[in-house]
Amino acid sequence: MKKNKAAFLTLISELDNNIVTLDELLCKNRTATEKLQKLTQVDEFDWAGLGYTIHNIYNLIENYFLRISKFFENNLPPDSWHKDLVTRMALDIPEVRPALLNKSDLPVINDLRAFRHVYRNIYQSELDIDKLKTINETVPHAVSIIKKTHGKYTKKLKQIIKALSED
Repeated sequence: MKKNKAAFLTLISELDNNIVTLDELLCKNRTATEKLQKLTQVDEFDWAGLGYTIHNIYNLIENYFLRISKFFENNLPPDSWHKDLVTRMALDIPEVRPALLNKSDLPVINDLRAFRHVYRNIYQSELDIDKLKTINETVPHAVSIIKKTHGKYTKKLKQIIKALSED
């Protein structure tokens, strides 16, 4: 089904809103990080709070990707859709949609995805603090990737809208 100008404008507004929320989540991540740096005694719940902020940041990123995927192609395999969704965001699909991410961005985003998976299933094991610290150091870079690509992507979407208007 061919999308109209209003559908594209709605998608852009929803994606813009996600970026505002992403900034808010990044602030919470920074607050949790700073709190941990100031504490003299840190327990598992302090680390879990930091993990929660990373979990939320990745969830927002994944939902951002889902908006795009559902808008354009809407067919993800049920068995590995989380991983496939990230990979798909680096695909330029001719006559369907432009790529969102560069292939070089995939490892950073996939690291967050993998952390989120472990964090969601933590009841089966202990939180690995060293891995948590390492992934937390990548959070600002991951957010930067999304924000940078968001600007480029919405510009491409606006070009599509312009082309639709000329038809």
